[in-house]
Amino acid sequence: MSRVGIIGAGSWGTALSLVLANNGHSVEIWSIVESEIEMLKEKHEHTRECFVVLEAGADAAKVEETIKNNDILVLAVPSVFTRSTAVKMAPFVKEGQIIVCVAKGIEENTLMTISDVVESEIPCADVAVMCGPSHAEEG
Repeated sequence: MSRVGIIGAGSWGTALSLVLANNGHSVEIWSIVESEIEMLKEKHEHTRECFVVLEAGADAAKVEETIKNNDILVLAVPSVFTRSTAVKMAPFVKEGQIIVCVAKGIEENTLMTISDVVESEIPCADVAVMCGPSHAEEG
């Protein structure tokens, strides 16, 4: 069992948190939207994302706590927010901490892959990529 922090509480981050929690992992979720964090803490339910009910093992936390409390981080923010989120994360990531990038695409201005963006902003992390079926709402 691992301690996993999900960075991004949209539909993809929430879905991955459920899979991880259902497989026995300890899961914390972070969102940049404060009201979303409060909703997840109080209701263990994401009312905006198809009324997904979070398992008892999933909890919402602040970004610093989510990073410091967990061994593995899943970066599940839209690709356009990857760099700005990585900048917020960088001061709290430990040497060798695993960050799994699950967003698809490239950064528009630099043409860097999402994992390259994370590696450039958080060089102390061990960055991995998860690929799979499309889950893109932004078309």
